[in-house]
Amino acid sequence: MLNLNDQNFEKELGGSQKPVLVDFYALWCAPCSLLSPLLEKLEKEFEKEVVFAKVNVDTAPLACQKYGINPIPTVILFKEGKPVDGFVGLQSEEKIRSWLKNHLNK
Repeated sequence: MLNLNDQNFEKELGGSQKPVLVDFYALWCAPCSLLSPLLEKLEKEFEKEVVFAKVNVDTAPLACQKYGINPIPTVILFKEGKPVDGFVGLQSEEKIRSWLKNHLNK
C-alpha cells in the first residue's frame, strides 16, 4: 500500500494510470484499524486495476483540508487525479468489493 503525505499526494494521484483508492486514517482511530486489513486484502485482489494508498490524517493536514476529510476513516476513489466517489466509516469487505467493481465497470 502506497503511503501518501502532503508532499507526494498530488504527484502520486496525478501520475497514476489506474484509479487510486485512498484511505484517510489515524493510528488512534479504532474503526480505521479494523478497515485497514480489509483494504489490504482487497488490494491483493484488485492490484492490477487499482492503486491502494493511505494517508495518516495527523501527518497530512493540507491533503485532508483540501478534500474535507472529517470524520475518519474516509475512503475516496480518485480517477485521473480527481475524486469520483467515496465512503465514510467502517464498511464490510463485500460492500467495498461491490463498490469498487461498480466503479471499475464505468
